[in-house]
Amino acid sequence: MTVNFNHVNFIYQQGTPYEYQALNNIVTEFQDGKYYAIIGQTGSGKSTLIQHFNGLLKPTSGKMQFNEVTIQRKTKDKHLRTIRKNVGMVFQFPESQLFEDTIEREITFGPKNFGMDVEKVKHKAFQLLLDFGFTREVMSQSPFQMSGGQMRKIALTAILAMDPDIIILDEPTAGLDPQSRKQIMEKIKHLQQQEQKTIILVSHEMNDVARYVEEVKIMRQGHIVHTCTPEELFADKAYVEQLHLAVPDIVQLQRDIEQKHNIHFDKLALTEQSFVKMYKEWQNNER
Repeated sequence: MTVNFNHVNFIYQQGTPYEYQALNNIVTEFQDGKYYAIIGQTGSGKSTLIQHFNGLLKPTSGKMQFNEVTIQRKTKDKHLRTIRKNVGMVFQFPESQLFEDTIEREITFGPKNFGMDVEKVKHKAFQLLLDFGFTREVMSQSPFQMSGGQMRKIALTAILAMDPDIIILDEPTAGLDPQSRKQIMEKIKHLQQQEQKTIILVSHEMNDVARYVEEVKIMRQGHIVHTCTPEELFADKAYVEQLHLAVPDIVQLQRDIEQKHNIHFDKLALTEQSFVKMYKEWQNNER
């Protein structure tokens, strides 16, 4: 499902003294099966943008195109059912999404509303929860007795089990331990690669952006000011500093080694594996 934003504007509290334009003439495309990151400083419009994907917010002006479905200001909610079934969104704070007294009821709430095969969804959810390290008794337990990291995995599972075409993740690894962060990010990357899901990641964690993402959209003051690959972004040290972004650990390591040995590698490594390979090739050439 390819999504096009066509001159989308969004204004909060329009016509009041508190009017604020959060999105300004957004023209961009999210292609089917691709892994995106949306980055920018707090207040740049990231959260407002992603809430347009499932019609939580509708454009003040302009329109969005989801294949044959158009969303604009006057689009009725009854016409958004197909979109909402195929767009899964996991918010930054999982407690804002969880409300049932057992994990099984939490998992089945959405599928029941959409008329889906509940048993099929439960089976997929159970397998995902086992993959995330839960016990086999997990379905009968309360999500509100879980840790913050476990709640985030449950919220993510509830979305993934419904098999959406587009998965939107708002700071999915914030506050998680390294093992949980890797579990979640590897599972998402697997879904994108093996099932051609479209992934849209909102994150301040540049290590995740470097390691998993294919295309970065940079927001500032309600505009998308630049679209590039992670390689292009992190290769431009001055631009990264201008955006006040942290440098991925592996990029910093490469720069430290280049400085230490007074060398310059031909390309930028964005994963540990690619850097190790590149460094070994350099060592072999030096012998």
